Amino acid sequence: MMPKPLFFVTVLMLSGILMIAKPIRSLSGDQDARQSLDAFNQKFIEACQRMDHPAAATFWAEDGADLLPGMAPMVGKAKISEWLNGLTPQLAGAKMVYCTVYWQDVQIHGDLAYEWGINRQKIDFPPPKKSFENEGKIVLILKRQSDGSWKIALESWNANPQAQEKP
Repeated sequence: MMPKPLFFVTVLMLSGILMIAKPIRSLSGDQDARQSLDAFNQKFIEACQRMDHPAAATFWAEDGADLLPGMAPMVGKAKISEWLNGLTPQLAGAKMVYCTVYWQDVQIHGDLAYEWGINRQKIDFPPPKKSFENEGKIVLILKRQSDGSWKIALESWNANPQAQEKP
């Protein structure tokens, strides 16, 4: 049998080790979550740059909601995928000049994350259509899946106000 003072010292040392080890595991988990979220963001932008609507549809959670300006809310991956795939014929012959998001804030809280950024897009259409250019703000709320990947639970964005010409 271990003497009481030695027992208490041993318990205190083990407690200290466990208290230190838990933040280390947590930090590692946070780094893994951030790396997987960064990978998601890169794929999100690449799909936009390629105008790859089927790929963009895979980023959505089954119960995701898309709140786009000037449109009724779209709820559910199936409805969002249908809308995305409907864009393909409208963009026939178009070329994505650029599609970027400059993330301003990324927060991860367990299996939920939110991020907002400034997005910019320019699409050139074949004549006689004019180019489409947009700059605005985007917000994503994401849910981590059981495999560690992230899916969009909610997307919302809007355009920045147009500069007013001075009279």
